[in-house]
Amino acid sequence: MEPALGTWEAIDSLRVVRAFADRPLDAAAVERILNAGRRAGSSKNLQRWAFVVCRDRDHLRELSTVGPFAAHLAGAAVAIALVTPDPHADGAPLSIEFDIGRAAQNMVLAAWELGIGSVPATVYEQARAAALLGLPAGMHCEYVLSFGYPADESILAAPKRAGGRRPLAELVHEERW
Repeated sequence: MEPALGTWEAIDSLRVVRAFADRPLDAAAVERILNAGRRAGSSKNLQRWAFVVCRDRDHLRELSTVGPFAAHLAGAAVAIALVTPDPHADGAPLSIEFDIGRAAQNMVLAAWELGIGSVPATVYEQARAAALLGLPAGMHCEYVLSFGYPADESILAAPKRAGGRRPLAELVHEERW
């Protein structure tokens, strides 16, 4: 499994994939994606995350009901639930959400490098997600990532859409706003 893209190429070419081919991911690819998440930096190196890997088609269909925009989970080859201590609990540091975002982006970029598409699902039905994932008390899943080979492989080389991102000049301020 040789890397196909450099870091900047992966960042610059990344596209969201919501429709997946009916094709499994090999174990080495899934392990690489998980290791990319594990290797993310975290506040004070606390690594306050765990990943629940879901491959069973019935389980994926059930997970697709945890939010109004989670339907893509039903067609994924693999879903990875991003689990953390509850970031909404009293006294929970904001760094929990920043850290899991870093892990998620690492996973998405590692997958893209391998020709594997992905898209996040926000969990709206917390109790349902906790039950489906068997989460212990105090643990929380805000996002589940879908992974799979794109149903339409042309997306892997799709050009950027005009107007897809705001110009850098609108976002950057020197020294002060």
